[in-house]
Amino acid sequence: MQKLFKALSSEIRLRIVEILLEKDSTICYCDFVERLGKDRSVIYRHFKKLESAGLIETVKDGKKLKGRLKKPEYVAKILDYAKKVDN
Repeated sequence: MQKLFKALSSEIRLRIVEILLEKDSTICYCDFVERLGKDRSVIYRHFKKLESAGLIETVKDGKKLKGRLKKPEYVAKILDYAKKVDN
């Protein structure tokens, strides 16, 4: 559980998770480079942390790496609860 909360403690990783929840699909890492204005290596590193925490999984599509949430319904509940506690 510590890995989960540590993964969500980064503003960039939290934003990645929120974007994945919004889209509710598999999204290419390259889309996050443009959307978050960060270098590809930075995005990749954050995806690896999220993957290590069990939040996302990586899917290869040809040469592209794509990510998706493993259990979006649970992630949505965690974020919703966190927002309620934060207010």
